[in-house]
Amino acid sequence: MVYREKSSDVNRKKKKNNQLNVLTKTDRSDGSDDCNLFTDLPRFPPRVERNAKGAAGLAAASRLVEKGFDPARITILEAENRIGGRIFTVQHGSSLIEIGAQWVHGKEGNVVHPLAEAAGEIRTDIHTLESTGYADDVEMVYRDGRKITADQLKEFKEILQRIYADSRRELAQWKTSLGEYFEYKFGKHLDQGSFTTMDRATALDLLDWAHRAQNIEDGSDNWMETCGVGSLEYHECVGDYTTVWKRGYSALFDILMKNVPKRNNGLQLPLSDRIRLNSPVNLVRWNPDRPNCKVEVVCSDQTYNADMVLITCSLGVLKDRADKLFTPLLPEKKRKAIEGIGFGTVDKIFLEFCKPWWNQQWGGVNFLTQHSKATGDWVEKVMGFSTVRGQPNLLIGWISGPAARICETRPEDEVMRKCSELLRNAVGSDFVYEEPTRMIRSLWHSNPNFCGSYSYRSRKSKDLDVWASDLAEPISDSHGLIRLLFAGEATHDHCYSNVHAAVETGWREADRIFEMVNNSPAPSKL
Repeated sequence: MVYREKSSDVNRKKKKNNQLNVLTKTDRSDGSDDCNLFTDLPRFPPRVERNAKGAAGLAAASRLVEKGFDPARITILEAENRIGGRIFTVQHGSSLIEIGAQWVHGKEGNVVHPLAEAAGEIRTDIHTLESTGYADDVEMVYRDGRKITADQLKEFKEILQRIYADSRRELAQWKTSLGEYFEYKFGKHLDQGSFTTMDRATALDLLDWAHRAQNIEDGSDNWMETCGVGSLEYHECVGDYTTVWKRGYSALFDILMKNVPKRNNGLQLPLSDRIRLNSPVNLVRWNPDRPNCKVEVVCSDQTYNADMVLITCSLGVLKDRADKLFTPLLPEKKRKAIEGIGFGTVDKIFLEFCKPWWNQQWGGVNFLTQHSKATGDWVEKVMGFSTVRGQPNLLIGWISGPAARICETRPEDEVMRKCSELLRNAVGSDFVYEEPTRMIRSLWHSNPNFCGSYSYRSRKSKDLDVWASDLAEPISDSHGLIRLLFAGEATHDHCYSNVHAAVETGWREADRIFEMVNNSPAPSKL
């Protein structure tokens, strides 16, 4: 929700890699293994869970093959039994649902959009805010059924938009959190009497909803943890921010691997047999004793040797167990970047009904919590429920932060019961409500292959002076050879939290690898 376009001047250290050409001076052993490129670092200890290698890894591998790199020299390790990572399209009935990434966010500057458009995989005729909670046909309702009037909602949105407009020029000089900025500006409007259609308590309840919505957009636990000036690092891509896929976001992998059924172009890249599913990694020994030795990647049933390793696991995984996965420990600056850059949890909750009890004019409901009656229960943080395109019997809800993590630990019957109670109380006076028959939900935090959803710029990253460039910086061994490279949405300077950031950083590291290998006198295993 917050306007984020211009890059802020936060005294970041933009490092230059002075070791890219070191490989040209090194006679490297080819070895006998066929292991070359490793992407995701899965869970520790070894165990098969859900979810898989995502856009950054496949983007890097496909880019290398397109540049002429021998696919036999690439191995992709994946802990899951599927590819996809935080892109997780699920067939449901005659259509599909997105458990993870859902929309192509914008067109200009978004590397995914032209790929999808050229393949005929996106709907250019649909421009909708459906399922976001921001559509005009979504009501704002207290848990006891009291509604915010159209005039009240209009006034609230207008004042909030003024604050967003002010943030364009003011956040660059703001020293504290994004939340403190918005609460300060909102408080000034309250004190100045800007609200004429509601009392102070109602306005603050609406601000609480805006806070929850902002946390979902940012991926933060609390906007008090989001860096005010750091949030300006994010650049939105111009164009429809909720572009819809025809076959779901997973079609991106067909596009990256040149396997697009619609076009049947016959250019499928030979990568499928280079993916090792159900291959969790326990340990990466990245600083060998001699320059002609390999990096060792230890899995539960096999050890792979490679000249270099590309890491594309989530920042959440690195936060959870980087010190266990890498030996020796990663350099201090890298560990600080892992510690400082924010990574939160955003979950979806789908409720399925036998048939719609709502009419076509109803797009959903957002839940307000009256501050004086708040109990602290996780369900109070559910943003609302909205309709789902192509799924007439489903409603989608959003929840983030600590409440989402608690929700993930609760039994399904409890979650469905509490969410249904919210809905029933909010809409019972307008519709003949019927109980849901099924629930489908994401579990991004409790899934040890992700430990959350996506990254954001936290106050801690500013305090530690660590940014995406520090997370993306390659790591060289004691002989000066680059051994570890990093890609993924969290390593992008300006489009973090998005799929197009993952793809772009995968390409970035593939180009880096190709340059190093192309300048090396001996073939390298990646």
